[in-house]
Amino acid sequence: MSVLQDGIYHGPGRRPPGHLALVFLRADPEAGAAAVDGALREVTAMLRGLADGVVPELPGHPVPSAGLEFLLGLGPKAFDIAGAKLPCPAVLGPRLRFRSPRPTGGGPLLVGGGLSYAPDVVRNDATEEFCLQLTADTQLAVSRAVVELWKLLRGARTGDTRTATLEIAGIHTGFQRDDRRSWIGFHDGVSNLGSADRERVISIGAEDAGSDPWTIGGTCLVFARLTVDLDQWHVLPRAQQEFLVGRDKLTGAPLTGRDTEGRPVPAEGCPVAGTTEVTQPGNEEFLEPRPTADPVLLTAHVRRANLTATADPDQSGSLRVFRQGYEFFEPVAAAPGFRAGLNFIGFQDSPERVLRILTQRGWLGGVNFGGQPGPDGPAGRLLAVRAAGTYLVPPVRDGAPYPGAEAFG
Repeated sequence: MSVLQDGIYHGPGRRPPGHLALVFLRADPEAGAAAVDGALREVTAMLRGLADGVVPELPGHPVPSAGLEFLLGLGPKAFDIAGAKLPCPAVLGPRLRFRSPRPTGGGPLLVGGGLSYAPDVVRNDATEEFCLQLTADTQLAVSRAVVELWKLLRGARTGDTRTATLEIAGIHTGFQRDDRRSWIGFHDGVSNLGSADRERVISIGAEDAGSDPWTIGGTCLVFARLTVDLDQWHVLPRAQQEFLVGRDKLTGAPLTGRDTEGRPVPAEGCPVAGTTEVTQPGNEEFLEPRPTADPVLLTAHVRRANLTATADPDQSGSLRVFRQGYEFFEPVAAAPGFRAGLNFIGFQDSPERVLRILTQRGWLGGVNFGGQPGPDGPAGRLLAVRAAGTYLVPPVRDGAPYPGAEAFG
């Protein structure tokens, strides 16, 4: 039997736990498939133990696991490992990958897209052979898993070269917000896929797998760590912010037009009586953007990111994706002393859904966030990319030591 891995919270009423760490693992260029297979067996066995509260150096003294779950992703480079048993699957083909940043920093994430790397980013650490997604209810549980992973890999280093088969190449952390808003102050994830439609969009089916039947029942992870230029955003008047987003800032109600003085008009009757925000029960009919002919609203973020809300999500042309975002906040040396943004984590049967949204005309093609294409608009450089990557998340199979073991073992 093949099923989705843990860490994809798509079922009814399921919300992602509070804390996240994405760990990117680089394989030693001299290591072959057999060595990688052995290392992945050890890593996943250790993580399964931690999920049961077992810390390797504390036998007989379990610790709270805080609901720790992990997910293993295989990047395109994993299939270049010497002796790999399977070719790179079509869902990770060259046209379904992000560009690298320029050696001098910055550069477009995709040809035809509006997102670019931050000027100081010269290396994308989310393009290694493997990705581990760690989620838990506490920051300690996630951090402990990273430290225990480091200890395991450190102990595997050989005496002559001081290298291990796998090494940590990058770590990105994040957390869930209990107010369901983003750093720009607006509700986030309001028009995400309904739970009844999610698995059809997430899971790779026989038709999607094509010549890679071993991927059936798995999914693809698309990751982008996006910083938000809060200084740029907060000089904009609230009305302009609302036009760029396409929702009322306080209630989250979708906008339907402008009044005689050019002010944004939210959907009538939203939120319904007895509620104050669109995310509360009773407002389900207002979650998606409302029909409008207003040219300003047609370029808003919520509409550019979801032009086919009424289409069958199962069809790739609908471009619907399931995402579970994690915000981040980190101190930096430069003013204002911190960096804030979003870890976009999307799961779908092919990265093509996300990449087409980001490059297709009328969607987010040529647009950084919302509004008209080009860098000179009010949100022209609102978002900047720190890291991004695409990974196959193989299904869990009965008896397999870890997901995707058939590629190496």
